[in-house]
This record gives sequence, C-alpha cells and structure tokens, in this order.
Amino acid sequence: MLKIGRDKSLIPANVFLLALLFVVLVEAMVLGVRLQQPWVGVRLQIQGEQLAVTAVDADSPLVAELAVGDVLSHLEFRGERIPLEKPLLVLPLTLRTYADIDALLAVQGRLQQAFLTNEPLVLVTADGRRNVFKPEPHTHIDDLPGVFWWLLLANVVGLMLGVIVWTYKPNTLEANSLLVASLSYFVAESVFRIAISKEFYLPPQLTATMAGIEAACFNLFMTSLFSILCYYPRRVAPRWLLPVMATVLLLHSVNYPMRWWEVPIHSFMLPIVPFVLYATWLFYKQWQGAIGNPLNRATLLMLQLSVLLPVWLIMLLHAIPVMLGGSAIIGDVATRTLLVAIFAGWAVGILRFRLFDIEYWWLKSLLWIVGGSLVVVLDIVLVSVFQTSTTYALGGAVLLAGFLYFPLRQWLLETLLPTERQPLLAALPAFSQVMAQATSLVEFEQRWRETLLQRLHPLHWEIYPEAISHTALSDNGMHLLIPTLAANHAYQFSGKQRASRLFNSADVKNVDALLTIARMASSASETRQQAIFEERQRIMRDLHDSLGAKLLTLTHKLADPEGKEAAKQALMTLRDTIRLSLKTSPLKLEDHLADWRAEQTDRTEAAGVHLTWKQTGQLEQHLLTSKQVLEITQLLREAVSNALKHAAPQVLSLQFTLQHGQLHILIGNDGKVSDPQGWRAGTGLSSLRNRTRQLGGDIQFQLRHEPRPHNRVQIRIPLQSPSQAHE
Repeated sequence: MLKIGRDKSLIPANVFLLALLFVVLVEAMVLGVRLQQPWVGVRLQIQGEQLAVTAVDADSPLVAELAVGDVLSHLEFRGERIPLEKPLLVLPLTLRTYADIDALLAVQGRLQQAFLTNEPLVLVTADGRRNVFKPEPHTHIDDLPGVFWWLLLANVVGLMLGVIVWTYKPNTLEANSLLVASLSYFVAESVFRIAISKEFYLPPQLTATMAGIEAACFNLFMTSLFSILCYYPRRVAPRWLLPVMATVLLLHSVNYPMRWWEVPIHSFMLPIVPFVLYATWLFYKQWQGAIGNPLNRATLLMLQLSVLLPVWLIMLLHAIPVMLGGSAIIGDVATRTLLVAIFAGWAVGILRFRLFDIEYWWLKSLLWIVGGSLVVVLDIVLVSVFQTSTTYALGGAVLLAGFLYFPLRQWLLETLLPTERQPLLAALPAFSQVMAQATSLVEFEQRWRETLLQRLHPLHWEIYPEAISHTALSDNGMHLLIPTLAANHAYQFSGKQRASRLFNSADVKNVDALLTIARMASSASETRQQAIFEERQRIMRDLHDSLGAKLLTLTHKLADPEGKEAAKQALMTLRDTIRLSLKTSPLKLEDHLADWRAEQTDRTEAAGVHLTWKQTGQLEQHLLTSKQVLEITQLLREAVSNALKHAAPQVLSLQFTLQHGQLHILIGNDGKVSDPQGWRAGTGLSSLRNRTRQLGGDIQFQLRHEPRPHNRVQIRIPLQSPSQAHE
C-alpha cells in the first residue's frame, strides 16, 4: 500500500491547501462537463417502468404544458419516436449486462442527436398530450438540482476526513489507505454527480467514459479499505491476500470497459460480493483478537457501526435486488450518502477520538435498526401474507412491533449494557450504608476505594501521584483518574471490567456523583468526630485537674512504699489515658517500644532486678491504635508488677517478636517457680486476660524447664498490616 514520505513542507495548513486545490480542480472539470449539457428544466424519476415528472422549473419551456406527476411516453423528432423509459435514469454500473448498457447508450445517442439539432421537439405524455418545446443549449449553474450540491458537500466531508487522518498520522498504512480511499471515492462520486443530475440524457461516449472511471475509482476505494481491515488494528490476513485482491480488482476495473469477459448475473456488482463477505470475516477475526484489549475492541465497534452497517444495508436494500433483476429498495443517492459514513467511522477508529463512548452509540444504533426493521418486516407480512390494507397494516405493524421491541430492548440493555450504565440511584442505598459505617478518615478512604473497585472491576489500579479535583479519562478511556476523598492524590484505574471495556463519560459522571456523596459523608463524620474530640479534651482536662492532682498528692504523702507505688502507677495510667485518648491518628510501634523499655528499666532497676530486652522483626513498619498502646502498656505494667511482687526474681526478660502480622510478647523471670495451673485466679490474672481479649489476642501462662525452670507469660496481639499502616 502507499507509503508517503512526510516532507517538511507538508505541514497541516499546506496539506489542507493542497486538498482544497484538488477539490477545486475536480469541481471545475465536473462543472465544465455538466454545464455543457442541454437544459429543459424538468426533473424526472422512475415510476414503475416509466418516467414521471417531479418538478418543472419556472423558466422551463415546458412550464405551461407539464405538471408534477405527469408520466412521459416518448419524444418525437423528425418522425422518429424515442421511448422515454426507466433505463434512461438507471446508472450504467447498475445495469446487469453489457447488452443493457449498449441499449442505454443507443437511446442516449438518439436523444443527443435530437437535442443538438436546435429544432423544436415534441414530448408526448402517457395520456397522449403533445408538448412542443425547444431545449436550451447549455445549463446555467443556478439551474443545477439541489442533490448536485448536497453530494458535493458530502464528498468534500469524506475527502477532508481522510486528509485530516493522514495529517495527524502520516506514514502509517491505515492513514495512507484511508487517504487513497477518500481521494478515489471523491473522484468516483464527482462522476456520479454528473450522471445523477442529468435530465434526459448524457452523450453516450461521455457515459461510457464516466462508467469506466467510476468503476476503477470504486475498486481502488474498496482495495484501500480492504487493506485497512487486513492490518488494522492488527494483521489478521495472510500477506499474500492483499496483493491478490488488488490484482483481481484491477483486472475487474480494466475488464469492465474493455469487455473481455462478461461476468454472469451482474457485470459489475457480482465480483464485489465475495470481497464484502470476506471483509465481514476479517471483522470477526479482528474482534477475536481484541479480547482483553478494550481500546481495539472500541475501535472495532466504531468500524462495525460505520462500515458493516452501511455496506450491508446497501447490499440488502440495493445491490442484491438489482442483481436479481428487481428494483432497488433504496436509491443511488441514499447508497452514496451511506458510504460517506464510512469515512467518519474510519477517521474516529484510526484517530481513536472519543472511543470511550462508542459502546453507548453502538447500542443505540442497534436498537434503532432493530426497531425500524421490525416495523418494516411486520408491515410487509401483514400486507403480503394476511392481505391487510396498507392503511391498517402500518398501524398494526407499529402496534405489534411495540409488543416485540420493548421486551427485546430490555433484554439487550441487560445483556449488552455494562452494569455501571444502569441508573446510579440503584447503587446509592448500598453505597450510603457502606460509607456510613466508616468512623475515621482512613476507613472512609478505604471504603471509597473498595466501592470503586467493586463497581468498575479494573484490571489494575495504582496511586496517581498528582492531585486532581475531578474524575478524568486518560488514553482514550484506557485509564480513569479518580480523586481521593482528601484530594491529596488520586487513583489510576486501568482496564475497565477486567480490560474488556473502555472507561467512558458516563463513568466520569457517576464517579463524580459518588465522590460528592462520599466527601459529604466524610465531612459530616469528621465534624462529628471533632465535636467528640473536643468533649473528650474537656473531660480529660477535668480528670487531670481533679483526680490527677489528688493522685500526685498521695504519691508524696503516703509513707507505705507499696501504697505509694500503687498511687504512682495509677497516676501514670491516668496520664497515659489522657495523652493517648487525645490521639486521632495511628501511633508508631517502634516509638512506644522505646517508651516501654525506658519505663520497665526504671522499675526493674528500682527493684534491684536485671532486665534483658530483645525485639526481632520489622516492628518499625507497624502502627498501633491509641487503645492498643494503652492496653499493651497496662499489660506490661501488670505482668511486670506481678513478677516483681510474687516471684522476687533476679532477672526479668522482655521479648517482642513480629510473626505473620502478630505481635508476640514474652515476659519471663527466674524467681519463685510454680505451675500456673495451681495459681489462684485473682484480680491481676483476670485483668490480664480481659485486656488481651479486648485486643483480639490471647494470653498463656507457662512453666518452662529449659534452660532452667522459670515462669513465662506469652501474649499474642494482632496488628495492622504494613499496607494499612501507609494508608
């Protein structure tokens, strides 16, 4: 396929200027040919096998003789009757055999001879009225029909779409192919505009030449689009296929005007049918290869919508009826307009512009086609099978289609429409309940992320380092950027529905709506927590000023060492309770390990006991809640107090170990040894068990004989994981 080098002079402005110059040159030739044709000012259309008048120009020489709806019979010239019948308005490419084309050219030659004599002609209608007129020798530009200019606009749009794609993606096979397709189609349709805007005839030599040009350009158009299907978005056809297909269509283009071999059934259309069928197969192969690649999948949806839909509509409603010898259901102008849609679809598919919304439009188009087709099919069935009058058949078809269409539409919505496009209101009750159960900013953020993961099912997610204010699409819907509740960073979700779909604008809208609700819930909870925190501060100040002062006085006044130590421990507990109760964020385990070591070192030194301290594992990676710190502090105090009071040890050991997310605390001593099963369950042991249970852990009292007999308290407490610690 064409490989165009990108010259530095071919900047977008210059490319568009060249395209505009090409349009002007081709249009100048088209107008030059079309304006040289005689003018009568009568517009005709096919009615059965005859021609009927659809419009008469105010300046027409027949304005007083003809009326809209008149059916023409023949033209009389020097005693010769020239029949005015259906083939005159049929395009050569639509005629089935070379004999049909020759018959058309023969009639056009007789009409040309009559119109160029500059003599009065007689137009005879089907009811026998004879209308004498003299045609104008040339057509004025303001007398050209509206369809002539409408097709020019459509053709320019198709051409410019190809130019735009090539400008943005030069030197790629798909962009080069689309450019060639748009150029060849523009030339073919320029020829078509001359033929479709004629009144009675075109010169036979011009008609034959135009048919050859149109056939060659149309085959080049097909070759270019076929090459894209073979290689875009990935190669699915063998490498030899494209050269073979191009050679076959080239031979077809040359054979059509040269008439070396007449193709059966239809001389032009039949060879195209296998290529349309194989192109449909290529779409299927491309679709299979797009599994797990949502961007390619969306591209193919766009191409299916813009290529398969118009092509098969043309095949079913135009080409096949013509090849079978009947009349086309849709006319030539409609088919050419449908083909222009191909360029729009290919431009979107190659540039991948807003592909994230294609599933939505694809489904809407499918529903539209299904609904319209049901009405047409039921109308035909009622008229042909049940012999219903046309008046009642249409109403009955609409009524029956409603009963069939709406259940089918609901099934398609439930089957094909992603769940996240279902009404957002359906998800709000569960979402509100989930968010209402959060009690901290960390928990709110965790629940927000879990909700998004459950709703969107991304293939992968990660932290996006930059802060954003609103949800945004990235890379044509491959990624979705979602702000955190605190708006200090964002999440990047990749591959919606396990990489089966693209994120789309509806996702952006829904996630932003959920984000607003989540932030409102988080803000309300934060306000409530702040009020609770302030009330807690007031209570703690009162405790410190009242109970704390009294305990401090007792530590100075009591003479009994044991009572004085109890008062001191109570004061320390009160201060720890006040300090930790005012903490709102998790606390570092390593910091409190240092505090605990310092406190127990002071206590053991005061009792004349040697303390051995050991800690293993990556303890610095874990956090503790205020409750955990307070309870572990009390556990250590009570366990050490019991050992110092009842065992009178020489050595007391404390060991902290981290295993599988759990903190193991071992408190041993070499004092008076006894079997824990014989210990009396007093207040101290019950307190240790209750505190451990409140932390979700367990405690064991053991008698060990190695390396020498000693008692040991083993405590196991579950901790937050490192991933939770960094949230």
